[in-house]
Amino acid sequence: MSAKLSVLIVDDNRTNLALMDMLLRKLPGCVTQLQTDAHALLAGIDRLDYDIAVLACRLPQIDGITLASRLRDEPRLRHKPILLTADEPNQGMRGSAADAGIAEVLGKPINPVEFRARIQGLAHQRSPQADSASPWDEPAGAPPEVTAREEEYLNALVRVAGYREQESPLHSQRMARYCAILAHNLGLPEEFCRDLRHAAPLHDIGKARLPDALLRKSGFLSPEERREMEEHTRIGHGMLQGARSRVFRMAAEIALTHHERWDGSGYPQRLKGEKIPLTGRIAAVADVFDALTSIKSYKTSWSIANAFTYLHDNAGEQFDPACVAAFESAREEIAEVMRAMPDPDDGTADAA
Repeated sequence: MSAKLSVLIVDDNRTNLALMDMLLRKLPGCVTQLQTDAHALLAGIDRLDYDIAVLACRLPQIDGITLASRLRDEPRLRHKPILLTADEPNQGMRGSAADAGIAEVLGKPINPVEFRARIQGLAHQRSPQADSASPWDEPAGAPPEVTAREEEYLNALVRVAGYREQESPLHSQRMARYCAILAHNLGLPEEFCRDLRHAAPLHDIGKARLPDALLRKSGFLSPEERREMEEHTRIGHGMLQGARSRVFRMAAEIALTHHERWDGSGYPQRLKGEKIPLTGRIAAVADVFDALTSIKSYKTSWSIANAFTYLHDNAGEQFDPACVAAFESAREEIAEVMRAMPDPDDGTADAA
């Protein structure tokens, strides 16, 4: 089926680019064109075509407003609507954007709901005679669920990991729900959010192969013990990789990358920034938040306010700032999960 709508996205921030791409490309009848280099875009302007353009205001070679003017100088593109994304847009910027023929200005960080609404409005403006059905409407029918057999296997593995580590199974269940909430607030497709909720509980499955003495040690780990503990990421990945199921493949990715850090100081691969898979960046936020707010044998639980402060203070170092912002915007949902799934305080965590 031919595309009903082609959206050009120009942004040198690859996190923003990936987020907007994910918001649009899963929708029926839509294709995206992604570009980080404005000069390269203009060099091929005679071959360029799109229905809507989304331009970042701040670009390294040329600002988005100037780029919009250059695009509109091309007769074929003169009437194509343009949306500008900008950090804290002020009245002066909005006026300059209007003078350049830009239809909408949207603030950053991108709000997925607002972004979709603005694009939907521009799509209808582009084609006022279009049917009432829009390529921005959600597809009819929900994406397929995880099969019953897959869910049985997943639940069994989660129980094994929880018993082996002597940790409440509620940790993995809460963490998985936090992951799904965060992903939803990033505007990711519902199918992705559901898969993530099923895959995330297996993030620590690799600990099932670590020695009891290491898992049960309550004091500080020696450097050698720390290196051995860190191997649970590679072990978990090895246990899960190669599966045909997309959920198990996602679980393998999370197992390997949920201890990577945004600044590149994490493990096991010392990946940095957007080189860390999005699933790992999401899981890192959810896992640390639940660890902070849970009672452990070696610590008391933090308050929800202090845990959110920790995430906020470590955004850009330990965590992806976009993931932290999406998580912070869901405080009420997070608190509801905590109220609904508290750890037992009577030593019966394993029976939860």
